[in-house]
Amino acid sequence: MMEEPSAPQIVVETQTVDPPADDHLLNLKALTEKLRLETRRPSYLEWKARLESGPGPEQTQMEENVEKVEAAAENKLTSDPLKRFKNMEEVLSWIRRELSDMRRQDQLLARQLMRLRGDISRLKVDQTCQLHRRMLNDATFSLEEQDQLSELLCEAPLEPGLGLSAPLRLIGVTKMNINSRRFSLC
Repeated sequence: MMEEPSAPQIVVETQTVDPPADDHLLNLKALTEKLRLETRRPSYLEWKARLESGPGPEQTQMEENVEKVEAAAENKLTSDPLKRFKNMEEVLSWIRRELSDMRRQDQLLARQLMRLRGDISRLKVDQTCQLHRRMLNDATFSLEEQDQLSELLCEAPLEPGLGLSAPLRLIGVTKMNINSRRFSLC
């Protein structure tokens, strides 16, 4: 018989200095080095090749754009509004004016919010009143229908099947208890 080839065995050498147990990234990197693992993803290989080849035209253009943005940021920092004042009194008066303007804006916003809150609560009350009005109209309509039906039933001869059953009468249930409805405007 032929001998089956055995699976390759991986020998992992242990280091004398172990990384801290809580650093999982270092453990993973050490394990990939020991096992000589490398990524074969095309995107990673392309990125690595571009990085090793040196700066390309896109990279130099990006660096120029970054320099322009940094220069503009420096100009903004140097055009500080405080540099236009001659002394500290002017600066303090400017700050006081800004603070009073901010306070006025805050008060205006607070008034607007209070007005909105009042409008919302008024709309809620109106909506609730309309809902209760509909309920009352429905109840009135159903009571009118019951009155019409009871008039029709009163004209017809009374039969024992139309009344309440004896067990219901024994526990105190009457036609009035069944047919009455109560609504409130709370």
